[in-house]
Amino acid sequence: TIKGARGIKIVARGLEKAMAGLPLFVARQTDEIDFYKNEINIMLKTALNSIQLEDKGVYVQASTLGSLEGLLQLLKASKIPYSGINIGPVHRRDVMRASIQLEKDVLMATILAFDVQIEKEAQEYANKIGVKIFQNDEIYRLRDMFVSYRKNKKEDEKEKFRHLAVFPCKLKILPQYIFNVRDPIICGVLVEDGFITNG
Repeated sequence: TIKGARGIKIVARGLEKAMAGLPLFVARQTDEIDFYKNEINIMLKTALNSIQLEDKGVYVQASTLGSLEGLLQLLKASKIPYSGINIGPVHRRDVMRASIQLEKDVLMATILAFDVQIEKEAQEYANKIGVKIFQNDEIYRLRDMFVSYRKNKKEDEKEKFRHLAVFPCKLKILPQYIFNVRDPIICGVLVEDGFITNG
């Protein structure tokens, strides 16, 4: 029996399937195994379902429930919405879930992968359909990568449509430079605010 906060090492087969942050149950009889599996699944589903998701937002993937909760708190404080979450490696199905955002907001068609592996098939599929995946082992760096990406994309969009934009300006007509008072009016002006372009 282990009481209090203790560090222990567990050696067993199949530990790569174990998830950190969940309770450890010891089955003394074989019929208890299914019972404990069910208990863990209920705990995990309850924890994941209690997290409030947005309609538009990034997809968040983490290695443990605790690290997922930490990343979600940071994103909430940074006003970055999240529309989907999962625990464990990034699979193709995660990319498919994140791709829903392509129809809503292309910038949110992004997976933030914290301390998890990205399967090769998932990365290839993401590249093919246009879902961006950011991977890092530090939550602050992961957040900064997304913020920088979003800022650069918005700047690119502005630049792309700059030639279509109409920029207002405030002009002062210079009375000494009025050359024609009828159609077409020709006069000299002083730009007081904004800027003027040809066309």
